[in-house]
Amino acid sequence: MNIAIVLFPDVEELDFAGPLEVFGMAAKAMYKDWRVFTVAQEPVVRGAIGLSVNAEFTFEDAPHADLVVVPGGFGTRAGMENAALIGYIKRAGEAADYVTSVCTGAFLLHRAGFLKGRRATTYWAQRQALAAMGDV
Repeated sequence: MNIAIVLFPDVEELDFAGPLEVFGMAAKAMYKDWRVFTVAQEPVVRGAIGLSVNAEFTFEDAPHADLVVVPGGFGTRAGMENAALIGYIKRAGEAADYVTSVCTGAFLLHRAGFLKGRRATTYWAQRQALAAMGDV
């Protein structure tokens, strides 16, 4: 299973590091056929509190993902207007078996078309904003 962790400017570090740690340790300890990787528009991404992360792949050269994880953070607001980011999430998600988000990553999933008519949640202080987007 290929697991893609999507990165973008001002991503919440905890929102991508937590899933990366959980899936990465599961791949090391139990599921040797799992491959966990990061993917971003640019090779280096700066997180919300300033951590610089080297993405393994860009949107153009990323391998197929069976599971797409979209983290949240302050960068989701600008990310909703980033055609390359939304395009990657849409393309990768349509080909994946699973598409998921952490916190306000739900906003990016909504923009990419994955939440239409579905029940979804997000960070408690942003639930009304997600509902206001309609069809969720």
